[in-house]
Formats: sequence, C-alpha cells, structure tokens
Amino acid sequence: MSHRPRICFLTGSAADWGGASRVLYTTLRNIDLTRIDPLILLSGTGSIQDELEAKGIHCQIWGPPTEPADKVAYLKALFRTFYLLRRERIAVMHVNHRFWRPAEVLAALLLKIPVIVHFHVVNRQEGTLMRYCRAAICVSRFVANHSLPSALHKEVIYNPVDCMRFAPRTYSRAKWGLEPHHVVIGFIGQIRDIKGVEDFIAMAHRLPQAHARFLIAGECRDPTRYPGSFSIEDLRKMISGDARIRYIGYVADVEEVYNSVDIVVAPSRWQEPLGLINLEAGACGKPVVATRVGGIPEVIREGVNGFLVDSQDIESLTARVNQLVEDPELRQRLGKGARELVENDFKQRPIHAFESLLLRYV
Repeated sequence: MSHRPRICFLTGSAADWGGASRVLYTTLRNIDLTRIDPLILLSGTGSIQDELEAKGIHCQIWGPPTEPADKVAYLKALFRTFYLLRRERIAVMHVNHRFWRPAEVLAALLLKIPVIVHFHVVNRQEGTLMRYCRAAICVSRFVANHSLPSALHKEVIYNPVDCMRFAPRTYSRAKWGLEPHHVVIGFIGQIRDIKGVEDFIAMAHRLPQAHARFLIAGECRDPTRYPGSFSIEDLRKMISGDARIRYIGYVADVEEVYNSVDIVVAPSRWQEPLGLINLEAGACGKPVVATRVGGIPEVIREGVNGFLVDSQDIESLTARVNQLVEDPELRQRLGKGARELVENDFKQRPIHAFESLLLRYV
C-alpha cells in the first residue's frame, strides 16, 4: 500500500457537528483507502478520532491552526509543521475551512506541497496565503461564482450524505407529544433570524388544520452574545400559545427528527451555500419546502423532491406546505424522489470527485 499518496487534512473540529465537519467526516468515512492514505490533524480530542482510526485512518491531535498573532508561537508551529510534512511525506494538504495565514499552510507552501482549500460558505477574503493555493473546492456553483480570490481555480463538489445514517426509518414520535394521525412539519437548524424561524412560525399560525403539528429542533442562544439568535423566551413569544408548535431543543441524533416529521421546511433568509439540511431530509425520504436563495436551487428540484418559494414570502410558503399537508400521495411521491436523488447524486459521486481532485495534484 506504500504507493498511496499521503494526504494531510487540516480540520477545524474534532467532532461530527456543524455542516463543514459533517461533510468532511462523511467523506473520510467513505474515502477509498486503496487510493489515498489520509493523515488527519484534529483541532482537539473528540469522538471522531476513534471512529476514523478504527477504519485505518491515522489521526493526530494537532490543535487549532496557528495564526501570526504571537510570533514565537507562529515560528514554533511553522517548524513543527515543516517537520511533520517532511516526515510523513505529505503530497497534498486539504484545509477544511477558510483561513488567513496559518503557519501550517505556510509550511506546506514553502515545501511546495499543493494546498487545496474547501469553501463551505462564500469566501469574501482574499487571504495572504489563499492566492497561492492550487484550487478551492466549492460546495455549490453559487459559492464558486461568488467567492474570492477571483483568480483561484474553483471546482464544484457537492456535499455527500451518509445514506446509512440518514435513511427512512420508523421512530416513536410519542416523546414529542405526536400521535400517528398528526401531519408533522419540521424546522431543523440554528434558531436564528437568517434561518427564517420567524417565517416558519408565521406559516404555522396561518395553517388551520387541527391535526397539523410543527416541530422546531435546534439550539437557542443568548442574542446578546450571538447577534441574530433567538432565546427560548423569544421563541415562546413568537409561538404565542399555539399548542400545535413544539420546540424540542438541540437533538444530537438529528436523523430521528427527520424521520419523525412528514415535511421539512427550510425558510432561509440568507444566501445558503447549499443547505445540507435539504439533502439530509431527502435522504430520509422527506419532501422539502425551501426558499430560493444561494445554492438551494441546485438541490431542490421543483416537483421532484420539493418546492421552492421566495425568501420571506409567507403566503407562498404557507400555500406549498398546505398543499403537502392535504395531499399524502404528493408527500410520498416527493419523498421517494428525494431519496432517489440523494442516492444518485449526493452519496458516492461527490466522494469520487473529491478523491479525483486531490489525486490530480499529487
């Protein structure tokens, strides 16, 4: 197996949480180890280390990438990385987040090791070192078209989905006060204004069906510390006593939420890079009603796996959700189409494209 190129992955987390880390670790779980020999530099201890090492992927606790605020620490990190990259005979470095000028990247560039950066959101920074990268992986055409540096070569590789974790299954919904005859509409994500949770609740108030239930899953944060976030008190005020609307907080096993709802609504107000929630919902066989922003139209195909509406268009959002509430056959057809689309386009295809791009620069 010595012919396999050694590729270093500089991560931003040590656990499978958040879109960027979930995408990276989904890829690494399924990467072809006959083609690539990965070395993972983790930012700290975390649950992902044992899982990856059980698959034969070597991990090293590295710490966060070192920026040049402290010159002594920066030089130490530079030489430490220099030694690591030469000792491990690294052929390519993959950076799973945007960066300014970390010592780890500078060391790779000085050694003439190709650096590939992964844009999970639109990058608006030129970056001192970013211009010297060989390519940027972009999670959508939208991200590629709007990211800097303009001269940096960009390739669109959509996010892969773990279709074993996210798959249609039956869970008991009773713990959330849901009964079999309820039609459940779900909001899953950060409880922030840009995610459109206000629009979700406004839509819920407009739907008259007594058998409709609305599930909100995600973390409320202190808005004084995290601007744009909503506290639990804020959410209760918006819900305004509507007993059909349930806030269930952050749920680690989010696949259980997807499988406990009948319809997923993603009413984002900001330009979503892609919208991983839309793909995960589809993998679980759920139709999605989402807003026509950012990269979402590259995932939601009208009448195939869901519907698109304009951002903050509560009337259209309500009409589309109402259509799905009233038509179980339509829900089933779109849910089936969603699962097929994910299996065909977002399961192995992005991982193969990811491998091929890395190997191109070896």
